[in-house]
Amino acid sequence: NVPKSCLNPDQKNIDDFAFCVSQTKKCKNIKAKNGEYVPCDGPCPKTCTFSDAVHQGNIVHSGNIDMFRNCTVIEGSLTILDTTFNGFQSNYSFGPRHAPMDLAKLEVFSTLKEVTGFINIQAHHPRFTNLSAFRNLETIGGRHLTEYFSALYIVKTSLELLNLESLRQIRSGAVAILENSDLCYAEKINWQKITKSPRRVLIQNNKSPELCIIENV
Repeated sequence: NVPKSCLNPDQKNIDDFAFCVSQTKKCKNIKAKNGEYVPCDGPCPKTCTFSDAVHQGNIVHSGNIDMFRNCTVIEGSLTILDTTFNGFQSNYSFGPRHAPMDLAKLEVFSTLKEVTGFINIQAHHPRFTNLSAFRNLETIGGRHLTEYFSALYIVKTSLELLNLESLRQIRSGAVAILENSDLCYAEKINWQKITKSPRRVLIQNNKSPELCIIENV
């Protein structure tokens, strides 16, 4: 039996398993399967929608970061810019201004397994040195693409390592990793295995492999 505290008061059926997780530890890692509740394999499934029209260019900031809590799939795309950390102004100078975001907030993406669109990262911050918050990300769909027709676009960031430990496939679109002066070993990843378009992998002007070895990165 599922405790009453797992029931979403707005719904007759339990279909938001993250709601269960947030309500009681007794419901942690349960999901419906063949009419029964069995342990989840990892986080309980939760699909979140992040639309460009509603969220001003799919930009992550302090005003929307909490909506990604417990998401395993994001229907949409993610953009992380300097304004993500420094403070984001909606609709340029006419919308509300969101406060600067603590880098630790990116940990909400630790449950994420798939993004159906693209991931665009162009942020520079002293503590933004890797993408370990996306350590469980397995799939980038490329249903929508960004610059250079990319599904993964990482340009002019403060990243030193990618740490995309679980990334297994990019279904459509290019990979562009450019002009990241501190980034090491991006070229060591087997992108041909991950992407269906191996000719569309552009990795240029990052930190030289020789310097990475000398500095023992």
